[in-house]
Order: sequence, then structure tokens, then C-alpha cells
Amino acid sequence: MRLVVLAPLLALAAAGCATTALGAMSGRKPDLARMLQNADENGDGVVTCAEYADARRKLFARLDRNGDGYLGSDDVPGRFAARIGGREGGLAQAIALLDKNGDGRISRDEFVAGPGLLFDRADTDHDGVIDARELAAFRAAVAARGAS
Repeated sequence: MRLVVLAPLLALAAAGCATTALGAMSGRKPDLARMLQNADENGDGVVTCAEYADARRKLFARLDRNGDGYLGSDDVPGRFAARIGGREGGLAQAIALLDKNGDGRISRDEFVAGPGLLFDRADTDHDGVIDARELAAFRAAVAARGAS
């Protein structure tokens, strides 16, 4: 995952509205299958739940722009704030999904352990691994939705 913009990636981590949030930030639709594929750290062609969690840990470190161990509105780059509906727009949705203790910000643990709907949608047999067949099927499903 090479994207570094906070709000859409928070949405990706939370997963429900990743396409909308990423599209709003970049002006193009994200390649969700590539994001999953990039989590394959050992290059064996499968993405494990552990690899996905590790990718989220690394992503958190990049998103925590002020280094305070939490993700909040002060981590959103100013030039992107207007595109996501102000500093609280997309971020507020992500906080609502991931902020388990209700303190108005997302800790590293909340981010990493938060809902992994993207992973869950691709892991169709629910075995904790996204294999090449599942990744190809996920890629096709995303492409079909984009075409309609």
C-alpha cells in the first residue's frame, strides 16, 4: 500500500466506503485488489490475515503524521481536507467505525484490529487466507461493479 492520504485509507481500513473516499481524494477509483495484493509480504501469492494486519500496522505508522500514536483530524493534510468535506468529513466516518473507546481518535490498536471488511469480502471461503483464485474473483467483481 503506497497511498499516504489519511481519510481514504482510514475508510479502506474500515472498508465500507473505500471506493468513494479514495476516489474523492485521488480523482480516480482505487485498485482495491492491488491493495490486497500489496499486503502479500512474502510474495507467495496469498495474503494471510496476519499479513493484512501487518500492512495495516505499517499504514498506521505512515498515516500518524504527527507521531502521537493516534489518528485524528490533525493528521489530515490540509490540502486534502476540502476534498473530503472538511477536516471532519471522511475522518468522522472512519472514527465512528474504528474508535472503540469513544475518545474521538483512533489508536494504533483500534486501527489494526478494526473491521477488515476488504479482507473479509475477498476471503470468500473464510479461511483467513486470500489465495490467487479469490484475489482474481475479487478483482473481477470490483471491475464488474465499476463497469455498471
